[in-house]
Amino acid sequence: MKKLLFGLIVMLLIFSNITIIKSQNLKYGYLNSDKLLAEMPEIISANKDIEVFINQINEHIKTKNQEYQKKITDYKKEEKNLSDLIKLDKQKELNQLQEDIKEFQINAQNEINKKKNDLYKPAIDKLKKAIDEVAKENKFKFIIDNNKGQLLYFEEEDNIEPFIRKKLNIK
Repeated sequence: MKKLLFGLIVMLLIFSNITIIKSQNLKYGYLNSDKLLAEMPEIISANKDIEVFINQINEHIKTKNQEYQKKITDYKKEEKNLSDLIKLDKQKELNQLQEDIKEFQINAQNEINKKKNDLYKPAIDKLKKAIDEVAKENKFKFIIDNNKGQLLYFEEEDNIEPFIRKKLNIK
């Protein structure tokens, strides 16, 4: 009997909370930020600049690889006629060139990422500002990026962190 009464009370509380939430008429929205960014003129222009930058880097890497392959071919042709000391020196030279190419590729990737971040930042900031403005103008409580499952906008009044801090005795 007590379980039945407890179950009825729990169900009553659940339904009353749903009614309260519905009566508050919370407004939420969603968007796909990646799709919006891809369509922004700033991103389209940035992608063209990045493509030119990447092509320059790829040409340089291609030239370095050709130089490396030529040196390997030359080494193999003359290897029989070289002394051990010269062989060792040429092998070191080839290994160093190979390491230089690898290091350049890593540095190039870092530079590409930095350039991309620098060029994308104004567009990302512009999108964030637009999301905030639309959310406030249309009285949205939450905006979610449905592509990433990320909360993009929320009302500060809904932040429960101060209550949690108090509960945990964190100042």
